[in-house]
Amino acid sequence: MAIEFKNVPFSVKQIVKMIDKETIIFDYPIQRSDGQWKIDQKSLLIDSLIKNYPIPAVYFVGDKEEITITKGGKEVSDLVTVRTTLDGKQRMTNFYSYVKGEYALSKDMKPVVIDAQEYEIANKTFEELDEEVQDNILSRTITSYTVEGDIVTDEEIADLLFRLNNGVPMTTQQKSKALMGLKWAEKINDLGEHILIHNLAAFSKSQIRTEAHITALIQTMMMLDGKYEYINVSQKVISEYSQTFQDDPEYKETLIEKVKEAMDYLSNILGKKEKLLLKKVHFPMTLITALEAKQKGIQEEEFFEWLTYFKSALKEEEGSEIEIPTNYLEYTGSGTVDKVKAIGRMNEMKRHMNEYFNKKEVLQ
Repeated sequence: MAIEFKNVPFSVKQIVKMIDKETIIFDYPIQRSDGQWKIDQKSLLIDSLIKNYPIPAVYFVGDKEEITITKGGKEVSDLVTVRTTLDGKQRMTNFYSYVKGEYALSKDMKPVVIDAQEYEIANKTFEELDEEVQDNILSRTITSYTVEGDIVTDEEIADLLFRLNNGVPMTTQQKSKALMGLKWAEKINDLGEHILIHNLAAFSKSQIRTEAHITALIQTMMMLDGKYEYINVSQKVISEYSQTFQDDPEYKETLIEKVKEAMDYLSNILGKKEKLLLKKVHFPMTLITALEAKQKGIQEEEFFEWLTYFKSALKEEEGSEIEIPTNYLEYTGSGTVDKVKAIGRMNEMKRHMNEYFNKKEVLQ
C-alpha cells in the first residue's frame, strides 16, 4: 500500500511556536545530530527566507496525543497532532535558533530589497533586523508533508528517510543509519552519548558533528564480530556492516554490550582526556584491548599503568622498569583503513599488554 502524506503548509512563525509547544519534535535516532551547518549555510537559509527563494519541504510522522490545555479558565483535554521530524531538522532548528536570537548572520551577507527598500542584514541577530525583514521571515510559508504514525512501519520510515537524503550531502555513516533501522540506530546513538566519547576521547567537534565517533564504535563491533568477514575498515565497509544488524539481532546485542563494557572500564580509569590512544584511528584497538583486560580480571589501576607505559613505548621513552618495545606504529600512517594494518594495530596492542602483565607477574 502506498504511503499517504497530508500536505499542510506552515509559516516560520507557526514552526517556531510548534517547537516551543513540542508539537514538532526531533526524536528519530536515524536523524542527523544538531549543529551540522556552519554560519554561512545558516545565513544563506535565512537570506532565502527573506528573498522568498525556494526552501525544500519538510517531512513529519504525525501521532495523535491527548494533552491538557487551559480554556476559559478551566483545564480541558485536547487531541493534537505531535509531528516527529523525518526530514528537515537542520532547516527548522536553524529557523528556530535564529528567531530566538541564538546567532547573528554572517558579516558577509549582502543587503536585501523588500518593496524597493534596501535593508542591511549582515552580522545582525533577528532582533536587530528591521521590522519589515522580520515579517518576511516569520510569514514565510514552508511546505510540509505528514504521514500518520499508525499507518506506517518503522521499516517504511527508515526507507523513506534514506530516499529523501540519497541526493544530499549526508556522510556515508549517516545514510547507513537509515538502513540500520530505528531500533539499532537508537542503540548506537545511546553508545555515542557515553561519557567516554564526549569527555575522555579525542574526537573533535567536527568529528562528532559528522558522526565519526559512531563510525569508530561500529568499527569496534565489526572487529569483534567473529561472524563477519570484512575486507577493510573504510567508512564504506563499516556502513555496509551496520546494515547487517537486523540479520542476527541477539549476537549484535552481545557486541553492543561488549563495547559498552569496555567503555565503562576505560571511563573508570581515565581522569582526563586521552589525546593519543582514543583518537579515531586508535579508538577501536584501545577498546578491544581494554575489553580483553577486563575479561582477564586485570584491575583498572593496573591497566592504567600499562596504558601509560604503552604510550612511553610508542615514543621510545626509556627508564621504565620493564623494557617491552612495540612496533605498533608500523601499522599506522598511510593506508590505516587496510585490513592488515587495522588487525596489526589490534594484535600488537593486545600482544604488548599481555607481555607486560606476563613479565610483571614473573617479576613479582
